[in-house]
Amino acid sequence: MTLNFKESCLTLVGIIAIIVAGLFVIGMPIVVVLIFEAVFVGVVALAKGISYSEVQQAMIGTVNSFVTPILMLLLIGGLVASWIIGGTVPTLIYIGLKIIDVRFFLVITFLMCSLMSMLIGTSWGVMSTLGVAFLGISNGLDLDPAITMSAVAAGAMLGDKLSPVSGSMIMATELTGVTVGDGIKTTVITNVPAIIVSIGLYIYLGLAGAPAEGMQAADTQALMEGLAAEFNLGFLPLLAPIMLIALMVFKVPSIPTFALGIMAGVLESILVQGCTLSEVANGIMTGYNMAENQMVNELLHYGGINSMGSTMIMLLFAACFSGIVKRLGIIACLLEKVFEKAKSFGQVIAAATAIHTACFVVTGNYYTTNSILAPAFNDVFDEHKIERRHVTAILLNA
Repeated sequence: MTLNFKESCLTLVGIIAIIVAGLFVIGMPIVVVLIFEAVFVGVVALAKGISYSEVQQAMIGTVNSFVTPILMLLLIGGLVASWIIGGTVPTLIYIGLKIIDVRFFLVITFLMCSLMSMLIGTSWGVMSTLGVAFLGISNGLDLDPAITMSAVAAGAMLGDKLSPVSGSMIMATELTGVTVGDGIKTTVITNVPAIIVSIGLYIYLGLAGAPAEGMQAADTQALMEGLAAEFNLGFLPLLAPIMLIALMVFKVPSIPTFALGIMAGVLESILVQGCTLSEVANGIMTGYNMAENQMVNELLHYGGINSMGSTMIMLLFAACFSGIVKRLGIIACLLEKVFEKAKSFGQVIAAATAIHTACFVVTGNYYTTNSILAPAFNDVFDEHKIERRHVTAILLNA
C-alpha cells in the first residue's frame, strides 16, 4: 500500500524534523541523518502493512541504480589524482598565475576556478585548494578578500555544472537516463549567460578596485617557482585533457573514457614527470602528496579513489532512504497535487524548479534531493512529453 496525501504530508513533516534536528540542532553528519531517515520511513512502511522483504527490495533496487554513478565517482577520483601527478593540473595553475595582472586578477580567478572545476569535476575541491591559493594572492595584492572568494565560489560552482567529470553531472544524467553530452548542452543555456555576466562584473570590480598597476604578490612568484621545481611543465601534460575532450566529442561511453583518461595521466606521470609506477598507483588511491614544497602539497593534495569514499557511503544510504520513500509513494502523491494544474512547458519547469529548490534548502544535500525527486520528475516530464534533459538541468541548477 502507498500513502494518501494526508499521510504523505505527515511523513514528510517527520522527515523534515529529523533533518532539521540532526543537521542544525545536534550537528550530526549527513550520513547518520540519512540512516535515521531510512529507519523512520522504514517503520512507516511496516506500519502501513508493507512487508520487510518489500522494503528491503525497494532499497536494493535503488542501490542497484546507483552502481554506475558510484563507479564513475571512483574513476573520477583516480582521474583527478593521475592528472595532478602527471602535471596537467599544475601546468594549468602555472599558466593562470603567470598571466595575472592585478587589474584582471578577479576575472582570472573566476575563469581559472571555472576551468579547474570543469577539468576535475569538483567545486569543493577547487574552492578548498585553488581558492585558498587565490585568497593568499589577493591579500598580497591588497584586494578585498570577500570579493576574491565570491569569484572563487562563483567560478567553481558554475564550472562544476558544465563539467563532464563532475559527480553532480554524472549522478543527474544517470538518474534521468540522458547522456552527459545532452546534460551539458541543456545546462549551457542557463550557465553560459551567468558566466558572461560574471566576467563583466569581475572585470569592472577589478579595474575599479586595483591598488596599483603591475603589482604582483610574492605568494604568486613563490607558488610558480614551487610548481616549476616539482613538475615538468609544458604542452605534454595537457595532452590528457585534450584526449578526454576528443573522446567525449566522439561520444565514447563515460566509463571507458575516464579509464583512458587515468591511463593517460599514468603515462604522463611516468614518462614526463619521472615517477615510478608504485608512486603513481599510491597517488591514484590516496591523492597527491609527493611534493617537497609544502605550499605545492597543500595546493594539490586532493583527488584519489579514497577521496570519494565518503561520497560513495552517502550515496548508498541516500539510495536506501529514497528507495523506501519511493515505495511509499510520498513524492508521487505530493507532486500529483503540485502538478495537477501545470499544463504548459513553462508551468511544469517552474513547478519542478520550485519543488527542487525547496527540497534542497531543507536537506542541504543534492545527492539526497536528486535521488528522491528525479524518478518522480521523470514520470511527470514523460507524461507532459517534455525531454528529460530539462530534468537534468533542474537537478543541477535549481
